[in-house]
Amino acid sequence: MAAFCQEASVIREIIIRGNQRVSREAIVAAMRTKVGQPYVQENLDLDKQSLNALGFFQAVDVRATPLEGGAWQVTVDVLEQPEIKEIRVTGNSVVSSEDIVEAITPFMKPGDVFNLNAREAATSAIDKLYTDRGYFLAGIIDFKPLEGSPNTINLEILEAQVGTVSVQGNTRTKDWVMRRLIKTRSGEAFSLPRWRNDIRRLMNTQWFESVRSLTDTQRELGKIDLTADVKEARTGMFNVGLQVDPRNTVAGVLRLQQANLGGTGQSVGLNILQATRGGGLSVDLDYTNPFFDARDTTLHAAVYSRVLYRFAGTLFGGGGISPTEDQQYHERRTGASVGLSRPVNDYLTVGTTARFEGITTPDIKRLDANNNVVPIIQQDGEVGVLTFGGTLNRRDVDIDPSRGDWAQLQLEPGIAHIRETGGSRLGLDTGNYTFFRSTVEYRRYFTDQPPRGLELEAPRRVLALRAKYGAITGDVPFFEQFFVGGTDTVRGYLEDRFWGRQMLLTSAEIRYPVQKALNVIGFVDYGGAWGGFGGVGEEFTQSKKFDLHLGYGVGVAFRTPLGPLRLDLGFDENGKSRTHFMIGTSF
Repeated sequence: MAAFCQEASVIREIIIRGNQRVSREAIVAAMRTKVGQPYVQENLDLDKQSLNALGFFQAVDVRATPLEGGAWQVTVDVLEQPEIKEIRVTGNSVVSSEDIVEAITPFMKPGDVFNLNAREAATSAIDKLYTDRGYFLAGIIDFKPLEGSPNTINLEILEAQVGTVSVQGNTRTKDWVMRRLIKTRSGEAFSLPRWRNDIRRLMNTQWFESVRSLTDTQRELGKIDLTADVKEARTGMFNVGLQVDPRNTVAGVLRLQQANLGGTGQSVGLNILQATRGGGLSVDLDYTNPFFDARDTTLHAAVYSRVLYRFAGTLFGGGGISPTEDQQYHERRTGASVGLSRPVNDYLTVGTTARFEGITTPDIKRLDANNNVVPIIQQDGEVGVLTFGGTLNRRDVDIDPSRGDWAQLQLEPGIAHIRETGGSRLGLDTGNYTFFRSTVEYRRYFTDQPPRGLELEAPRRVLALRAKYGAITGDVPFFEQFFVGGTDTVRGYLEDRFWGRQMLLTSAEIRYPVQKALNVIGFVDYGGAWGGFGGVGEEFTQSKKFDLHLGYGVGVAFRTPLGPLRLDLGFDENGKSRTHFMIGTSF
């Protein structure tokens, strides 16, 4: 009797009703209950859960009906989700509806049955789409068939928006200046790259010792309140004393400078310098207004009469030769420049500058090994140059970049009038000449450490690379050629050791932070200039053809309240050393 009852309580038939696009086989495969198996009510309850979990059905009912002889019939009634004919996207502003629909196509598309599981995967895809573009989702408000039109999927997005934008800690810098520097606005979709660029822009002014980003997402759902917390630095400078310069060695200096005049972002500076080498006073007066108009055009103007020492040694000495016995060859450049530059976007700036100068040089002669007089270059006159250029700056921070790149193109038509020559004329006599100079430069930065994010002051190990090329056509005076060698080009060599109508420079540096404000550096430079005027005498030779030279060494760079400083020990290709000192930063 027991065996008979067990045989009679089996599932004889499974009936599926209500399915149109989901196959019977798919439904049965998801069930534990099978024809020929014993009837177990617990399995039917689990089958209902499994079918609901498929995500294809709005409703599922699984029930058993007894048949003659003690057998059972299982009936599964399902109500399918609607077929998708249209996906309607609303609430989006920074990512197009077409891009959103494309992102979720692998999971759902017109012609498919709407599936709740696919909805979860599609939501993740939308979130990734926003994140990859630097935006954020606050949530998905609605993602289901539209009431009254079930074949239309209503996808309503809530984008994270900027709530309030504020600044704290600025006591001197005017609020309107901060608003000009911060481009993020209340009510727009929150963009992390845009806010990061705002923080970077504040850092790059060098008006602040530190800039921190503070965010608050608690005040209102979907709103992110942003605060730039700044600590202002000393921007005014009055300095009387001595300074070390890579060209001038020791010089007396009087410097008056205000980099944030009245908190308006304008800068003015007066620099008076008297080098121990002689040549007279150098005087510079400059003015910059970064908010010249409503489009953030920068105006820069300068008048000056400065002495530029070429082929100069350094305070720390070094090997090598000089075209003059006393290393006092110099140019006095007296003139003025005015330039305008304007940002095209967060990374690209274009501008133009006009420069006019009068150049005078001393008539210096020296004796060679045979006591013969070797004339030194002298070409005195005037030059006017227009510079048209663009700069692409995608570095994480300018003063100490660890990621990103920087590129610049400059085109410079010029006209020169040579009114007096002496010494070695080098192919140009008195008269008027025109020339065209073009330069292109690219820099790239790599680190094996995580991105700085909004903590832009965090030290990083960095590999920095630079390549620069220039060419000149026309009749160019000696003083407007390319000069290579020394502190900011090929280290290990005399300043301006190589010159010519063409130049190529490549550099690589490994920068290792010891402290937040101190880096140790290893560097390699490979570059030169060629195709210009001849050399001076038999020793200070120049190349007519492509010719590059190797320099390498180690250095240290550190930040001070007066600005960044750099000290390098460089070696030339013959192993002779030279120490280079720089006020400012390397590339």
